[in-house]
Amino acid sequence: MKKSIIILLVLSLVFTIIFTGCSSTNEEPEPLEEQDTEEESEETSVEDSSDEKPLEGEHLAVAMSANYKYFETVTVDDNGNEIYEGLDIDILEKLSENLGFTYEINNMPFASLIGSLQSNQADFVISGMSYTEERAESIDFSDKYATAKVGVLVKKDSSISSVKDLEGKKVACSAGTNFENIIKKINGAQLVTFDGQAAVTQELVMDRVDAAVTGGTAVKNIVLENDDLTFFIIGDDEIDLGSLSTYNIGFPKGSNLVSIFNEEIANLKEDGTLDSLITKWLGEDYVD
Repeated sequence: MKKSIIILLVLSLVFTIIFTGCSSTNEEPEPLEEQDTEEESEETSVEDSSDEKPLEGEHLAVAMSANYKYFETVTVDDNGNEIYEGLDIDILEKLSENLGFTYEINNMPFASLIGSLQSNQADFVISGMSYTEERAESIDFSDKYATAKVGVLVKKDSSISSVKDLEGKKVACSAGTNFENIIKKINGAQLVTFDGQAAVTQELVMDRVDAAVTGGTAVKNIVLENDDLTFFIIGDDEIDLGSLSTYNIGFPKGSNLVSIFNEEIANLKEDGTLDSLITKWLGEDYVD
């Protein structure tokens, strides 16, 4: 009897071991917690990727000539810090914020801006610059971000009131700007250039030139600050401005930034940001 009991116990133990082994081999429990973790990780990765800005973490060098009023000017505060302001500065801030890059400004004469791109001293130029075929041979341009108007400054006692009256006159503008090309289109006009709008205005006030050509908004505000000056806007029927009537951002030839900036310029136009900034600095007349 004892032997029988022992045999039964041994057999029972053997069956238990065999049954447990088979259960372990055939069943594959789902690692629910691990699967959930992996799915959450994948979702987080996709979300993080979609939120990443095109130029996140990049630090770009920006060249400009900060002496074009209402587009970019610079002053120094009591602590010696340079304070930049104007339409181009506000647009630059929006581009930086939305595209994710940080930047440093390299302030220089306007005539040096294209050279800074060619020598890779700057990643882009935003400085009231317009597209021209001549410039496009050396640098690439973004789509336009604003439309330009061109004005002529004269003394109040001057007999000049139209482009026709500028023929044979000494006409000034800031060196290296598109205003040079506009003056060259005027029959018999003598082109005189100076470094910056302030110098141009001073030459006119001192009667060393007969007239000065600059941006349409600039002339309005310069007249407010100089009682002996007046202005008129160049009409489309007087001079064909062509591409000179746009403001664009400049880049080194072949820069991959062009398409990225163009997409963001389109976004700023679509959501009304550009119109708001243009109205703030230039007036509603400049909104397309």
